[in-house]
Amino acid sequence: MAAPVGPMKFWKPGTEGPGVSISEERQSAGESTGVAVLYNPYASLSIEQQRQRLPVFKLRNHILYLVENYQTLVIIGETGCGKSTQIPQYLAEAGWTAEARVVGVTQPRRVAAVSSAWVEGEE
Repeated sequence: MAAPVGPMKFWKPGTEGPGVSISEERQSAGESTGVAVLYNPYASLSIEQQRQRLPVFKLRNHILYLVENYQTLVIIGETGCGKSTQIPQYLAEAGWTAEARVVGVTQPRRVAAVSSAWVEGEE
């Protein structure tokens, strides 16, 4: 791969984002373009009670301890256990987002990243 020619341009917040001119990623055969259907058997519970029912909740203190004591932490869990939604909230509640610090969450696929962003924005 050839090195870029000319000065490197950085994205400035408030301007058109990087990659806007790039066409949308192709959808795989398994991805549908229909309406999303969400099933939540705990919809009648408060948000806090729903959070406490997620599998990751029982590991909250352990995860916060590990983040405090280790430079790198890889968390692996089943889909829907709360990795992408709850752990960032635990870190924010523990003060990790103070003084303009940011907590990032990676996603292995574009669809997962878009759906996580959508879920986070709804709360």
